[in-house]
Amino acid sequence: MDRLFLDTNIILDIILERGNYQPCLEILQRGDDGKVELCTSFLTMANIAYILRKAFSNVEKVITLKQLSSIIKVLPMDGEQFDKSLFLDGPDIEDIFQAQCAVSAGCNCILTHNPKDFKITTSLLKDWRCPSVMTPEEYTAVFFVSL
Repeated sequence: MDRLFLDTNIILDIILERGNYQPCLEILQRGDDGKVELCTSFLTMANIAYILRKAFSNVEKVITLKQLSSIIKVLPMDGEQFDKSLFLDGPDIEDIFQAQCAVSAGCNCILTHNPKDFKITTSLLKDWRCPSVMTPEEYTAVFFVSL
């Protein structure tokens, strides 16, 4: 079974129904059905809570985040992940932290609308490998045909 790491923008698309959110919703449904395992980081959930503070009441925000966390496993982030992240290079330090969290949790794919932000180089960490990075549209086109 695939273990998918959801980037912040994927979860926000689902909550706010923005853009082409249908593939994101399909992935969430597959997670709810137990066909894929969905994960995200504590950092993502913290960022989402912060972003939703203006658009949602506190009660709506809590209900939304609890519903999501019943389907999406919220992964911890720790000092070891932080230290390893410092030896990686890429366009966005926050996405480096996210990728390291995904690697530590054994995720085999990162789903994002910004694959270019996960072009991470590993010159100082020889054994580090980023999981595959795909958009939701790419993932559903490749993998949902066979499910």
